[in-house]
Amino acid sequence: MKKTILNLTTVFFMVIAVIGVSSCSKTEDAVEDITVPVPLSINTNTEIEIPFAVSTEEVVFPDMPLNLDVEAKIKEKFPALSINNLKSAKLSSFSIDFLSSSNGDSIKLNKVLSAKLLIKAPDLSDKEIATVENNTSETSLNFTPLADVELMDYLKSSNHSLYLKVKGTEAAATQMKVRVNSAFTIQVGL
Repeated sequence: MKKTILNLTTVFFMVIAVIGVSSCSKTEDAVEDITVPVPLSINTNTEIEIPFAVSTEEVVFPDMPLNLDVEAKIKEKFPALSINNLKSAKLSSFSIDFLSSSNGDSIKLNKVLSAKLLIKAPDLSDKEIATVENNTSETSLNFTPLADVELMDYLKSSNHSLYLKVKGTEAAATQMKVRVNSAFTIQVGL
């Protein structure tokens, strides 16, 4: 009887071991399909000169290059990853700060009543990503990012840019130097 119990116990443990070994390969396959999102913040600040013109009607400003190399930012933080590991990208903040204007600083950002920020990239439709409403500040435009606007495909492109649609309190025009501050939150998958 002891010999039978010992044989049954041995067979039982062997069956468990075989099941464990075969399920490990299935577990490895499942682990390869799991994406663990790792958040990363990317900030850029750029000083540029823009032709500044507003009217009581909406005016479209020229493109502003974003100058954001997402691939380099990912590799800087995670050398083994690339742009192909990008799982999500969203605008977390955007502002424009007044530095000077060509008319002795008499025209400032308070001439802007409202503004829309749009992103564009080749083969993608332009997308509105942030807005300003009822601006009164002379020195800055602080945009509110639109909730849940996914920018991953735009930031994967090496040729992306931003532009503004602006409505003013009155007609005004000058050459303006500004600082563009943007922050993006991206997630990369491991």
